[in-house]
Amino acid sequence: MSIQKQLAFKWQTPYFDQKLSSISFNEVGLRGVKDINIRFDYPITAIAGANGIGKTTILQLIACLYHNKDKTHSPYRFSNSKKAMPYYTFSDFFIHFRGEEKSENAEINYTIFQTKKERTHTLKKGKKWNDYRLRPNRHCDFYGVSRVIPAHEFNTFKNTFSSSGSSFTQERLSLQSTAMIRNILNKPLHSVDVNSSDKIVNFKLNSINLDSGLSYSNFNMGAGEEVIIAMISRINELPNSSIVLIEELELGLHPKAQKVLMEKLFSIVYSKRLQLIFTTHSPFLFNAMPPQGKILLKKINEKLEVIYAPSTSMAFSELVGEAPAELTVYVEDHIAKMMLQELFPSSLLKRINLVDVGSKENVVRMVGSHYRNPLLGKAVGIADGDLTQKELTNWYKKYVLKEGELFADVFERNREKMFRKFIGTNAPEVYMLEKLKTDEKFMSAIDDSAEFRDFIRYELDLNDLHNLFYVVSEFLCKEEMVIKAQIIGYVMREYWGDFEELVGFVEAQL
Repeated sequence: MSIQKQLAFKWQTPYFDQKLSSISFNEVGLRGVKDINIRFDYPITAIAGANGIGKTTILQLIACLYHNKDKTHSPYRFSNSKKAMPYYTFSDFFIHFRGEEKSENAEINYTIFQTKKERTHTLKKGKKWNDYRLRPNRHCDFYGVSRVIPAHEFNTFKNTFSSSGSSFTQERLSLQSTAMIRNILNKPLHSVDVNSSDKIVNFKLNSINLDSGLSYSNFNMGAGEEVIIAMISRINELPNSSIVLIEELELGLHPKAQKVLMEKLFSIVYSKRLQLIFTTHSPFLFNAMPPQGKILLKKINEKLEVIYAPSTSMAFSELVGEAPAELTVYVEDHIAKMMLQELFPSSLLKRINLVDVGSKENVVRMVGSHYRNPLLGKAVGIADGDLTQKELTNWYKKYVLKEGELFADVFERNREKMFRKFIGTNAPEVYMLEKLKTDEKFMSAIDDSAEFRDFIRYELDLNDLHNLFYVVSEFLCKEEMVIKAQIIGYVMREYWGDFEELVGFVEAQL
C-alpha cells in the first residue's frame, strides 16, 4: 500500500490523535472569507485559488485556533521578540489600519479530534477575540512568505553572525534531516550545522558541509537551499501531532525540488502524525496530492465556494488566464478529456474550452455556475456513465437551480441542453476494457502477441478500472501515457458511432 493510501486509512483512525476536521465562517467572516465551511479529509491539504481569494487568511486563522501551554515551544515567527508566546495570537497576523474593517461579530466554528473525542469550539469577535485559554492545546508552526527573505537582507543576521568576535553555539543537524535535505537538493551534502545566538530568538544560521570539504552558510546559499534546510530541519523537530501551516509551499523551489519535497513531507507527516495544510499556485505540488487532499477556493456568482477534489487542470486553468471560448465543456477526468479530444474535429475543439474537474458532482456544479452567472459564458457537462438520475436531480437543485425557479418547470428542458453521459453505466475505462477483451483486432493493434492476448482475456480485471492503463503499460514495459493514447485512439476511431451523439450535443450549444 502506498504511503498516500496509508495516510488516507490512518486519518480515519485514532492514529492521528489530533486533527482539525472542519472550520466554518459566519456571514461576517474575516477579510472577505465568509459564509463557508471547509472540511479537511486528509492529513495533508493543498489549497489552491486565485490571489486575494482568502487562502492566506484561512491559514492564519487556523494558526490562531490553538493555545499551547508548553512554554519551551517557540513557534516560527519572522520576529526577534523575546516576549513571544508559545502559540499564535490574532495580533501576529490580523493588523488593522485606520478605517479598515475589524470583523466585529465574526464567529468561527471549528471541529477538532483530540484525546479520542470530537469537539466543536467557537471563536467570537466583539471588540476583542474571546480568551485564548479556552482554545484546545496543540503545537502549531506557521511558515509565511517571509521565510524566503535571504539572510544577507536581514540586518540582525549580518550584525550577529558576520562579526569575527560574535559568540554563538553550534549543533549538527540530525542524520535523518540531513539525508532528506541531500535528496531534495540533489547535492553531495555531508552535514548541516545549525548556529544559534542568544541575541536572536526565532532565527538560526545554517551552514552546509559538502563531501568535497567545501562549506558555506545562509549568506551564500541560493533561496531554495535556504528554504529547504530551514523547513525540513524545523518540521522534523516538531513534537508529534503538531499542525503545520505553510504559505505558498513552492516559493524558491524549482519543479523537481517541489516533487521530491512532497515525497519527504508525506513521510514526515506519517511518522510524526502531523497535520499539514499549505497554499499553492504550483500545479506540480497540486498534482502530487491525492484527490481527497485537494481544495479549490473559487468565486462562483460572487460567492466564495469550496470545491473538493478538483482536477489540477480545473484548479489552474483560470490562474493562467486562458482566453474565453464559445462554450466550456466540463468532464470528470483526463481520460474523458482525452477521449473527446480524439472524438471532436479540430474545427470544434478550436471553439470550446475542455476542462476536467475531478468528479461528476463538480461537473454539475461548474455547469450550474455558468447557468447562474451568464457572464461566465455558456457551459455543458459530459459525465461518466455512472451518473444516476437521483444524483443529477439532487445536484441540479443544489448547484444549478436559480432563485425563484421551480425545479419541475425547468429541469427536463435544461437537462437536455446542459448534460450528457458517456455510453454505458460506468466509467469510460470499463467500456474500453470490455472492447479490448473481445476485439481481436483491437488487441493486435496494441500488441500482436499471444502472451498479450492471454493477459487481456484472463488476467485483466474489469473491477480494477482505474488501473487499466497502468497494468497494461507495466505488462508491455511502455509508458502509461503511450498506452492511453493507443487505446483511446483506437476506440474513438473504430467505435466512433457510439459517441457520435456527443458531437451533435456540443455543436448544438454553439
